Amino acid sequence: MAEADARAAAVAAAAALAARLPALVLAARRLAAGVAPGRHGRRRAGAGEQFWQYRELHEADSARSIDWRRSARGERLYVREREWETIETLMLDIADHPGMAFHSAGASEPKFDRALVLGLALAALALDGGERVAAWRRTAPLGGPGALERLAAGFLLPKTVAPGPGRLALIGDFLDPPEEVAAALSAMGASLRGGVLLQVLDPAECDFPFRGRVLFEDPAGGRPEDIASAEDVAVAYRARLAAQRAAVVRAAETARLRPLFHRTDTPAGPALAALRSALEPAR
Repeated sequence: MAEADARAAAVAAAAALAARLPALVLAARRLAAGVAPGRHGRRRAGAGEQFWQYRELHEADSARSIDWRRSARGERLYVREREWETIETLMLDIADHPGMAFHSAGASEPKFDRALVLGLALAALALDGGERVAAWRRTAPLGGPGALERLAAGFLLPKTVAPGPGRLALIGDFLDPPEEVAAALSAMGASLRGGVLLQVLDPAECDFPFRGRVLFEDPAGGRPEDIASAEDVAVAYRARLAAQRAAVVRAAETARLRPLFHRTDTPAGPALAALRSALEPAR
């Protein structure tokens, strides 16, 4: 019975997400529009379309490679070089466990919606820069027209696709025990991929503003906890959260991921800029 209820809940959640996807994709596009994408071709000579530089003719160069217009300006022969542009892949993973659906009165949207909009906006920038994007273990690398919409729809799919090479962009609340977070990063091969990890939390999870008697429910369906005086546990809670955040930072850094943090009651723009900046050194 419990298994059937869990399946029904998963189907309902997927249907609700499918209904919200167009609005979330639009929000992601608007967010990405505030950040200039640019192109991220690697600066070395090769088979690209963008002009890089002129250089003098070498003995190994063929006569067909000479740029006669540039050479006519002087007494030396020049070759027109183009920039080598390699296509990179961004592997995007958005946590979708029940706890990501939480949002308090201090936030305008659930953690999952904010995480997905940030992830899709980051993907939009990558696509505009000539990269490919993939939903981790849900889709193959995507590019070209309609790729962002296909990527968004991919988050409705189960994780059945073998992952290929690519940098990681992981977005979630990362409230699991630290050893489980570290094990998950290791299983993804994060230390070989590099990338970024963004921890997204609701303001109520950060500040613990509760007072008096409060019933705390487990989003995964576990036993609720009735606290007679919430303010009596506030200090211990905040200390535990600080320890959790520090452990997530250590796990990310050990796995060669740049750790970032975001609250859902703050603007998404700076978080997107930080995500993009964290991925810049690898480009």
